[in-house]
Amino acid sequence: MFELLFSRPSAVERHRSAPLADERASYLKRLADQGTPASTLRRCAYCCRWLAHRIQAWPPQYLFQREDLAHLSAVWARRRTRRKRAVPLPSPKESFCAVAKGFLGTLGRLALAPEPAPGPYEDRVLDFLTAQCEQRGLSPETCGTRVRRIRKFLVYLIEEGCPLEDLRPEHVDAYFRHLALSWSRVSLRSAAVALRAWLRHCEAMGWVRAGLAGAVLVPRVYAHEGIPLGVTWDQVSRVIAASEGDKPSQLRARAVLLLLAVYGVRSGEVRRLGLDDIDWRRGRIRFLRSKSGRQDTFPLEPTVGDAIAQYLRRARPRSECRVLFLTLAAPFRPLSQGALYSLVDHRLSHVLASRKGRGPHAVRHACARRLVDSGFSLKEIGDHLGHRSAEATRIYAKVDLAALRLVALEDFGGLL
Repeated sequence: MFELLFSRPSAVERHRSAPLADERASYLKRLADQGTPASTLRRCAYCCRWLAHRIQAWPPQYLFQREDLAHLSAVWARRRTRRKRAVPLPSPKESFCAVAKGFLGTLGRLALAPEPAPGPYEDRVLDFLTAQCEQRGLSPETCGTRVRRIRKFLVYLIEEGCPLEDLRPEHVDAYFRHLALSWSRVSLRSAAVALRAWLRHCEAMGWVRAGLAGAVLVPRVYAHEGIPLGVTWDQVSRVIAASEGDKPSQLRARAVLLLLAVYGVRSGEVRRLGLDDIDWRRGRIRFLRSKSGRQDTFPLEPTVGDAIAQYLRRARPRSECRVLFLTLAAPFRPLSQGALYSLVDHRLSHVLASRKGRGPHAVRHACARRLVDSGFSLKEIGDHLGHRSAEATRIYAKVDLAALRLVALEDFGGLL
């Protein structure tokens, strides 16, 4: 492996003669099989060779802790910064720590962080999750959100020293007073709905006293009280235009932004999009809806198809994974929810000063508002966005303020 990375015989000999040569070569080969570039592999080889010398001072069976890695990373970083380079290495401490974790993990000498112990009510939570998904037919995203709210409530009860069997309405009120210090009314309503469903399930199973579910008061949130303002279509267009370029990050960002803007899809629908979901011959693209689980097929808009093709040819790393959008650094894997949010947020921050309304859903709102302004019916807009009911689409009718003013002037102009 070292012969493939280094051309000078002296460099090859230094890596061969250092401790743990076979283990280091095996680790580097595994990184190479994952598609790691040669320049990164050489940097990893230097880190591993340096680390192999240093760990000889520890007993052979010693498991390295987080504090040990922090100390070694700091020593490595000080050593690298003293050496003058034309192009300084990015974040040497973090880079070394990542390599050290991977190499020590393959040696079995990394102290694994203890897995968080499941809560005392985890089996009941899982039983509730099964009932919500199978019996009520809720989407996995909705069930996951409810379970997260319930686990947060159970952690609060444990910290307060209150067993679930002794739960009373006063404890529920105290919990929501605690949440109200930092949560909005919409978030409080989401927590209340989840907690009420949980307590209904607990009452049916005999885990809590009767009547608790009825004691959970859901905050009133008026229908369509909030207008989904944020980024405008003009701002989205400017962001897409600014994303043009030859860098892999620009090619990927342009394809993602065009999918969000043209089709108004959700973040998960972009992240799940696979290579097999694009029919190039027939000019079709297929999305698996996050909430309904339905598959919707649309014509592949030429601009979007061209952006995806450019990303596939020039930016997407080689990988056996069939998901379309992957990370740009090895090991290559599908984009996470946070990664996609950061990709969009970073680019919208150039046109929108507010911290709110800069994620993928803001581009979906901009697409919906553009459809409203273009005169499409709510049914057509709902079908395009993948809504299951017209109620979910009706909120966008409030956004077309210019059309509402024209209606007012035409209908009541004679009274002025």
